[in-house]
Amino acid sequence: MRRSLRHALATLAACLLVFVAVVHAAPENAGNPSSPEAILARADTIKATDFATFGHLIDDLARFEAKLAPAERWKLRFLQGWRATWVGDYDAGRKALEDVADNANDNVLRLRATATLINLLGIGHRYQDAFMRLNQLQELMPSIRDRKARFQGLGEASQLLSSAGQFEQAEAYAREMMENPPPGETICKGAQHLLRARREANRLETLDPMYLRAIETCDAAGDDVFADSMRSDIAAFHLAHERPAEAVKILIDTRDGARALNYPALLAEYDATLAQAYLKLGDLANARRFGLSAVAGSIRDEFTDPRRVGYGVLYQVEQQLGNAAAALAYHEKFMAADKAYLDDVGARSLAFQIVDQQLLARKAEVDALNKQNEILRLTGALDRKEVETGRLYIFVLLAGLAAIAWLVLWLRRSQLRFMKLARRDGLTGICNREHFVEQAERVLAYGARSDRGACLILFDLDHFKNVNDTYGHAVGDEVLKRAVDVCRRALHACDVFGRLGGEEFAVLLPDCSPAQARARAEQLRLSIAATSATQIRPNMVVTASFGIAGTMQCGFELHRLLVVADAALYRAKRAGRNCVFMGDTGDIPDSPYLSEARG
Repeated sequence: MRRSLRHALATLAACLLVFVAVVHAAPENAGNPSSPEAILARADTIKATDFATFGHLIDDLARFEAKLAPAERWKLRFLQGWRATWVGDYDAGRKALEDVADNANDNVLRLRATATLINLLGIGHRYQDAFMRLNQLQELMPSIRDRKARFQGLGEASQLLSSAGQFEQAEAYAREMMENPPPGETICKGAQHLLRARREANRLETLDPMYLRAIETCDAAGDDVFADSMRSDIAAFHLAHERPAEAVKILIDTRDGARALNYPALLAEYDATLAQAYLKLGDLANARRFGLSAVAGSIRDEFTDPRRVGYGVLYQVEQQLGNAAAALAYHEKFMAADKAYLDDVGARSLAFQIVDQQLLARKAEVDALNKQNEILRLTGALDRKEVETGRLYIFVLLAGLAAIAWLVLWLRRSQLRFMKLARRDGLTGICNREHFVEQAERVLAYGARSDRGACLILFDLDHFKNVNDTYGHAVGDEVLKRAVDVCRRALHACDVFGRLGGEEFAVLLPDCSPAQARARAEQLRLSIAATSATQIRPNMVVTASFGIAGTMQCGFELHRLLVVADAALYRAKRAGRNCVFMGDTGDIPDSPYLSEARG
């Protein structure tokens, strides 16, 4: 009761202070703690820690908005947008923040509004708009000396760039956050962004003690979300390096604290990693428990990575327990979640590329306009000297430029068309044999220089000749295209996928171990077998046989990998088809690679 009374009196006092400050505001009371400027500063400071008082201050100032100075009105507009975003009114928040970002005369306030907009647009999956705002933020950054505003902008930029696969720039911004934190901040947030970017880029070879120090700093500063996010990333690192027990220990020891944060997205990450770790340890009960928790705790109506991982673990648990129906149901959900998650990742990367190209095109337009203006200036000078000669010169110049532009455009379009025809398989749209060999040798050469292993998967469709003989080549072509579509959805952007001829295909997996390659091949095999061959013949089942060769056994020579993988594929055919065999170099002669028509 006393606490409620004190809160009511504090709120009433705040309202009276606002009224007095607005009515009596004058230059001489700029340093008065009850002035609009001071009240706005206080509201800005407590907005994330005392939201109720913050809301009262903003509402009371809004009543006298017409009497505020222009800078104070913009600050009030920014805080109103921030509050609308906080309570979930994203449309109102976005409009207010866009108004400040585009029209305010204070660059620091514009940068803060832009950084908040980037976060808001990213949450709403409006990635192209988010990257346009990121470009605006990058243009503002050099003029900003406010360290706290720069810190906020660097954090949002690092997270957005990391989500689109631009890891080097994301790491650069995170390092700047760590090197120059403003008063009241530590290395905590920068270290978390840096760790996440390095892990997602597969550049985290060892755990730097810096991250453990950063976690201690986060705990001391009360930044529990960032501390637990780093613990989640460290656990995922241990899991990726075949240390599931260490991953379980880190997460189980801190899971209750993470749950107390009431941050479902972080808890879903915890549970997804725990589910994978327990599955590797053979503890199917706990794997199922945390897999279900990861699915339930993921963002509703969105296919996030924890949901994808949770369904994948549940599928494997039910499969190992022999529950075929449940395994199939979870596999279908896993495939849907995996496709949606990869589509979202691709959308972020595509949005970045689109905005980047738009900015380059805009710069080219500005350069072209500048050149045109220069040409017009020179032309005007010539006109003043000799009108007739100048007119003739302009006509010839413009005609020549138009002819050159048309010729360059025509040649470029022809070149792109011929390059596409030369590199792509006409039926499936993936790499043809020659282009696959070229790309694969380039990736292997890079892997040899950087000492990163790779694996080659060869597979072909079982009894494909019977499909052609029975149903005709049109149905056979449709079977090939459906199989390729299934595989493309399961492959990564960095994988090299090509058709070697007929029904035989090859996939080169960079930075991949034999165990991972076998798991990927099994995934492809299951996906092909689980998908109907064609739409008009849904009951016709097509399977594939797989052979794998890795650089760990065969080296980085493509010819050798093809020979070993082809022999493994032949063994898979002899073993009954629809299976995966690893290559064995012991009995493979050093002879030219010849693909056999195995059917």
